[in-house]
Amino acid sequence: MATTAPAASLGLTIKQLRENNGFTQEQLAGYLGIGRVTLAHFESGNRQPSLEVLEKLATLYGIDTIDLLAPDTHAQELNAAFAFRAAGDFQPTDLEHIAGFRRIVTNYLKMKRLDNAE
Repeated sequence: MATTAPAASLGLTIKQLRENNGFTQEQLAGYLGIGRVTLAHFESGNRQPSLEVLEKLATLYGIDTIDLLAPDTHAQELNAAFAFRAAGDFQPTDLEHIAGFRRIVTNYLKMKRLDNAE
């Protein structure tokens, strides 16, 4: 299957976010409930993830799902500020806790932006 530009761009974003957060393909695949090979296909742009997978990725990284498709550099900078660096073996349940924390932070930042807009 030929790699399309949007799929390749999405794949690169998925890979960069994974690497920036210090997760292995095996760890991220476990969190997503998919095989490592499937994740490798997403990262290479050979396959496109489902909406469910995109939503789980966005939650884990504390960004909006749309930021995976059209990366927002500001969101990625915030993500880097809250990045959990690999300090050992992360289990899928650890990634669930990280995703929950980032969901709280993301929602707080959105509420703060709305409050400042008024």
